[in-house]
Amino acid sequence: MIIRSIFFVAFVLYLSISSAIKVCDRKPTSLTTPKSTNPHTFRVLFKGNVEFYTPGTTYTVLLQGVKTVPTVTPSFTSFILMVESEESQNYDDESNDFVTGKFQLTGDVRTKISEVCPNTVTQTSLIPKSEIQVFWTAPSSGSGCVIFRATVVEYRDIWYMDDDQLNKRICEESNESNDDNANVVYECCACHEAKFELTFEGLWSRHTHPKDYPDDNWQTRFSDVIGASHTIDYRFWEQDQVASDGMNNIALSGTTSTLESELKSKSDKIRTIIKARGISYPNVTGKTFAVFRVDKDHHLISVVSFMYPSPDWFVGISGLELCLPNCNWITNKTINLYPWDAGIDSGVTYNSSDMPQVPIMNIERLWPLNTNDVRSPFYDQSGAQMKPIAKLHLMRQRLYEKSCSEEETKTESSVCDAGPWSNWDECSVTCGKGYSNRYRQYKNPEDAHKPHCSKRSMIQRKGCYVLPSCPIEIEEIDTIDPKCDVTAFGQWSDCSAECGTGVMARFRTILNEEVTPKYCLGRMFLQQTVPCESKPCQDERDNVDLNALCSNCSLTKWSLWSPCNMKCGIGQRERHRMNFDRTGMAENCDPRCYTQSINCTDNPPCENNMRMESTTSPSSENTPVTSVTINPDDISDDSTEKCVLSNWSKFSSCNAICGPGFKERTRIILSPTDPLEQKKCRKKLVDRRNCRGRQCSRCNYSPWSEWSLCSALCGMNAVQQRTRVPENVAWTWCKDRLEQRICSALACKTD
Repeated sequence: MIIRSIFFVAFVLYLSISSAIKVCDRKPTSLTTPKSTNPHTFRVLFKGNVEFYTPGTTYTVLLQGVKTVPTVTPSFTSFILMVESEESQNYDDESNDFVTGKFQLTGDVRTKISEVCPNTVTQTSLIPKSEIQVFWTAPSSGSGCVIFRATVVEYRDIWYMDDDQLNKRICEESNESNDDNANVVYECCACHEAKFELTFEGLWSRHTHPKDYPDDNWQTRFSDVIGASHTIDYRFWEQDQVASDGMNNIALSGTTSTLESELKSKSDKIRTIIKARGISYPNVTGKTFAVFRVDKDHHLISVVSFMYPSPDWFVGISGLELCLPNCNWITNKTINLYPWDAGIDSGVTYNSSDMPQVPIMNIERLWPLNTNDVRSPFYDQSGAQMKPIAKLHLMRQRLYEKSCSEEETKTESSVCDAGPWSNWDECSVTCGKGYSNRYRQYKNPEDAHKPHCSKRSMIQRKGCYVLPSCPIEIEEIDTIDPKCDVTAFGQWSDCSAECGTGVMARFRTILNEEVTPKYCLGRMFLQQTVPCESKPCQDERDNVDLNALCSNCSLTKWSLWSPCNMKCGIGQRERHRMNFDRTGMAENCDPRCYTQSINCTDNPPCENNMRMESTTSPSSENTPVTSVTINPDDISDDSTEKCVLSNWSKFSSCNAICGPGFKERTRIILSPTDPLEQKKCRKKLVDRRNCRGRQCSRCNYSPWSEWSLCSALCGMNAVQQRTRVPENVAWTWCKDRLEQRICSALACKTD
């Protein structure tokens, strides 16, 4: 009986401990009074006003009283500070670890880790205190958002909990483009000028980006950082645009003089040219600094720094907004920088030989998801999140008071008033794709030369399409690059519609497997699409005229045809479009309006089934090439248009093979189509959610390597490193591969 009682007590104790791990009461146990609802001045915040966390990074979290009068600082006697996951449990039984990050004490004798609640900080005594600090190490990638919750006892029975000031929500910083500035302030209303310090910090190393990292450490470096603070209508580099001569010169020779000359030639658009010295081995992960100024006309900044060795890769931002809608300037901001391809070299590895891109391609982002060449150092079969190459820190240093009256603004605005738009002129072509323009004039032409009037658009252009489509010229084959030699077109597919109007298509491919399609798409069409109609549709259940069925739906343009879903035999290709009507009418649009399918006619027969036949249109071989489907440009209209967005796409698959990861869905801005106008649409275009793959295998590592030599011959910042690798190199979730320690080095000699 005694033994049973002992087991029972132990079991109850075990259950109580287990439940304490999962749930913890934040109400002070010694108080019976309800929490106060009166206003108070206590708050939870991050040192440096951090907006997002980077996985594995350590931050300083503060719980403090804010002064209401200059001579009095509110204090508190006791507190409870804990962190909780927003969407999942706080403790992961599989990894035997917290998914909310971990607290660490800063050495403050007034704080301790709670003995009752795990991963919670509390006081050591009831001595009044106005502020406490604690370190918090952010959780691993894919953990999502966390919420810091504080309970504060001011004195006796006065205590506070669960209000906005004592709850601090912070989410993981995503890999989305940091210069996709949906928050651009079109007309900055800040009267004062501001001075900022820019810090460029390198993160590129053998340990953060180990795949094919350059062998020669002495060659590894970032070029000089160069950029400018500028007006909203100017960019010296931008995604999907061709790189300038100045950008090309940096990529080829590392010199910034040409780009600096280009910036100086745009002095009416630029407030400050930003320059900072590049960083190189052994300080590639060091920092470099610059200062610049902004004002209400020049409130955006753009900067670049090229990576060496690399074909033409660089990091930077384009058109980052520093002005706030409340007529103030941001105080500080930290931005992760990821690699871009300048489009002038077709190399795919760090040490690729010079292979000029002919013609030059547009500037594009380098992501694991769009890098399908296994030779690329950014290729990742698992689609894991890329680590940043560098970071940009912006800190406001001071403000310069300037006069700014509403009367002056109104006067300038009236001076720049423009008349009504003219009618659209005729299309610029007689067949196929072209454009048409419309115009307007200043009401006061004598003032049109003033700088503030240059922001107004006096010309608008929209795409137009004239039927019939222009025939493809035979000379096309003679004018293309020999690298882009293509096969003959395959057979025409069957008509996509059993009755009524549909489409049929045929395809050809590039013969040279080493040439990417994007290199050749500017020279030729790889797809041809023509309308077809097999027989008139009867008003029957299965035979519906889709043109009539979809006539009332607000649909986007068709995408390109997908690759065939079969390598041999009969397969299918699809193309898609979306409904951008947000009024609710989209629910009445038939699902068949969004997808078209055709059979693949250019596949070889399958060896295991020689009876498979290709189903082609009987008259396909004699069908003339009468048109090529080319979608016209969207209308580029003025800022008076409202933002029209497409429907959300379906969520992608979870990017994690195992453990925490994320999935996302996207949508696009359908109107306006002018990139400058789109930047004013403050709408979320990427929706990211947490997800989990299968349970990760436990990480077994090789033994640690020997410690490396000191990273510097002298000085206080010298470190040694050692590494280890997982038992299976495919275990990308095993992150604990690097260990560092400070090594004693001699003091550096001074002159």
